[in-house]
Amino acid sequence: MRIQSSPMATFVLIGVILSSPTVLAAKLKGIYSGSGGISAEVHRVLFIEFAADGSALLQQKWHEKDPQTWHARWKQNGKNVTLTYEAAKDGATPSPLIFTFKHGTLTATSWDATTLGVLGPPPLAPFGGKNPQGGSVATCQGFDTNDPRRDCTTWSSNR
Repeated sequence: MRIQSSPMATFVLIGVILSSPTVLAAKLKGIYSGSGGISAEVHRVLFIEFAADGSALLQQKWHEKDPQTWHARWKQNGKNVTLTYEAAKDGATPSPLIFTFKHGTLTATSWDATTLGVLGPPPLAPFGGKNPQGGSVATCQGFDTNDPRRDCTTWSSNR
């Protein structure tokens, strides 16, 4: 007995495959940024760099304060992106930072309020251009704001 499939059944099957979470998951760009705050006292800028090896670098700069930098590991599961902070040497390790990834923007759904404020991080958008993921940010000390050709300042390149 021979079974024939209709063109409609083929289209439905393709639609089901393409709508599965693993297929719909868009690829993260390398660097995301966002800023916000209801007043100057609570305004900050947040940068996150995602590397291909699963390492991430977060840097937050509150208004008129020194930047804070954390290393983390990231995982993407469909539309959810989870950053798990590496153990802190001089304090408590923050709770994981969880985002929903929709239309190219990362929107926080769960965060450590002590670290990222009670209102949480602002929505984060890709930081311009092609913005591909680099290999690793595990050795980064912070973002290199002096030389835009480099991703980060490492311990060996610290000036």
